[in-house]
Order: sequence, then structure tokens, then C-alpha cells
Amino acid sequence: VLAGVMFICNSAKCLPARAKSILNYMMNIKKIRGFTVIELMIVVAVIGILLAVGLPGLQDTISRIGTNTQAKTLVSSLNFARSESIKRGTLVSICSSSNGTDCATDSWANGWIVFVDNNSDADGSAGSVDVGDEILRVYQGLGGNALSFTADLQQYDPQGFGTNAVARTFLLCPADGNAANAQSVEISVTGRGRRIHEGLACP
Repeated sequence: VLAGVMFICNSAKCLPARAKSILNYMMNIKKIRGFTVIELMIVVAVIGILLAVGLPGLQDTISRIGTNTQAKTLVSSLNFARSESIKRGTLVSICSSSNGTDCATDSWANGWIVFVDNNSDADGSAGSVDVGDEILRVYQGLGGNALSFTADLQQYDPQGFGTNAVARTFLLCPADGNAANAQSVEISVTGRGRRIHEGLACP
């Protein structure tokens, strides 16, 4: 030890500990090198193959999750309308809507509304929501997915029963038309909705 500095000796010469550490670091830098063009091309090719194999599956998963979520929202809106009809003791309706303020025939993919039909004159066409009616909730469009219904309007009476004499069906199809990811909601004569996701066909 000399003047408070520790020396370390190797086969070449003695250097202060800090100086040797710096020297080793500089020697290691010389060993570091970048990728060659061939190596980069191989990496890009591998990434391309992985994307080609995995991307379709990813898109299919996203599509399935999308229709599944939208079908749940549709059932939720039916349950909400039914609950409101009982709570308010009046007729509550659901119709497709492109503007959130009135019904529009066969426009379910653009959204739908739940409203109180105080004068019981709604039929699902434009003008169904008139003076005295109250819009309870607005549901947004499906972002490119298709939604059809076997009627223009779904209604619930003050007891919470559907006014439909026969079962009705919503069919929800993804934008790519893949029936494997389609969803259906069947409304029984009592007004209850249940989801179906097998054996469906998209137009």
C-alpha cells in the first residue's frame, strides 16, 4: 500500500485497482460487435414467419371476443328493459336506432334504445318515440359487425313479460362473416333472452 492506493500485480505490470478496472472495460469493448446484414435479414425473416402464422389466429380471437362482448351487452339491455317495465309498471320498448333519439327500422348494427312507450303506439319505425315517451338508455353501434332481428320492436309489459307471441331471435355476425364467431340471442315468449353460439349461419 502506497499513499493510500492499493496496487494489484499481474503478469504484465502492477496497476492501481481502479486503473486496471478501466483497462479491462476498454478491452471488453473491443470484443463487442454489431449484427451483420445476413443476421439482420434472418431476424426479419423469422419475425415475418411468426406474424404470418400468428396474425390470423390473433384476428380470429379478437373477433370472437368482440361478438361475445356485444351479445352480452344485448342480453343486458333486454334485462334492463324488463326490469324497468316492472319497476315503472308500464310498457318499455327496445328498438334499433341510428341517432339515439328515435327508432329506425332494421338499423340494429348502428345501435338501439330502450324507452318508455307511454302511449303504447311504438312499432319500431321512425316516429315511435314521440311526445310523452322517455328514453332510458342508448346503446352504441357494433363497429362493423352485423345485427339483425326477426322483429322491429321488442316490448315488455308492466309484469315484465314480453309482448311477443312467438320466440324472436337476434343474430350477431362479425364483419368478416365467420359464422364460427357469430352469436345469437333468442327471446322466449316470456321475454327472457338467452345466448346461442353454436350452429349459426351468417348471410
